Amino acid sequence: MKKFFIVLGSIFLAIVVLGAIGIAFVAVRGNALDKESKAYADAAIPAIANGWNEKELLDRASPEFKRAATQQQLDQMFRWFGSLGRFQKCEPAQGQALMSATTQTGKVISAQYTTKATFEKGEATITLGLIKHGDQWQILRFDVHSPQLVPH
Repeated sequence: MKKFFIVLGSIFLAIVVLGAIGIAFVAVRGNALDKESKAYADAAIPAIANGWNEKELLDRASPEFKRAATQQQLDQMFRWFGSLGRFQKCEPAQGQALMSATTQTGKVISAQYTTKATFEKGEATITLGLIKHGDQWQILRFDVHSPQLVPH
């Protein structure tokens, strides 16, 4: 019986050690993903908002984004955003990366960031959804909300 408890205790200890190693790995990897996704968001948002440059968005867009939005929708969206006037500044983006895995989608690394931006005619909140394909971050979603934007 004593041998049984020693074996059982050893198995339990091994599980606890492996769990701790797994948690440490996820924490370190998560911090690295947060840093790289935040740097991407902090560069992408002003590049797109400065002159409402559609090409800057499309150059960074994920295949999922490109499938969801037509060129006509993008043209209309950017004309609408342009009514805010010239981009002046934005705060550093706030948010984080997320790792998930499911049987349907497999491993997915995504992130969401929000920033306050100032334009010639008012302020806006810009939300950026990101997805990582391979070693490259790409834009999954791009939203702009402002009281100055009146729906057409």
